[in-house]
Amino acid sequence: MGRAASHITLECALQTHPNVALIGEEVAEKKETLKNVTDYITDVVYKRVELGYNYGVVLIPEGLIDFIPEIQKLIAELNEILAHDVVDEAGAWKSKLEPASRELFDFLPKTIQEQLLLERDPHGNVQVAKIETEKMLIAMVETELEKRRAAGKYSAHFRAQSLDAGCVCVCVCVYVCINYLYQICMIACTYVLLNACM
Repeated sequence: MGRAASHITLECALQTHPNVALIGEEVAEKKETLKNVTDYITDVVYKRVELGYNYGVVLIPEGLIDFIPEIQKLIAELNEILAHDVVDEAGAWKSKLEPASRELFDFLPKTIQEQLLLERDPHGNVQVAKIETEKMLIAMVETELEKRRAAGKYSAHFRAQSLDAGCVCVCVCVYVCINYLYQICMIACTYVLLNACM
């Protein structure tokens, strides 16, 4: 439901006006890297803090990770390797990755590395819906903000909370689904605002 397209994210963004709405097709068209996406979110957080808004909402489509070209390449390589080899603790299988893919794999948080190596679907592909993209981006934004803090450029606290609304309901009527997600986004916005005031 929306994994291969960002139409639900876009519709929710049009109705709820989040601070950031990532659109997978736009990421793919611009050939953005994971670092580009992370830096974009980090810059928005940073600029909002400068303006006195230490809160915000980011909408992320379920299949965003599938739209990032370098991740697509990594997943394709992992699918090929795991179709023929066993993942061992020593990591000998990593030597079969292209250097750029290996560097990207090592750059990812451990939990995401593990999720990329999880059981495949019947066609031998990574189960993208099981990859917690939102938690990966939170961890990467936290890391980037810590770098800025160490450089004396950022002093606020960053406490991100993820809310996965993917596949909560499967409806025949898309409007019902959009309306439901709209309500979830409004609740999330209210939750963020209440926590910002405390």
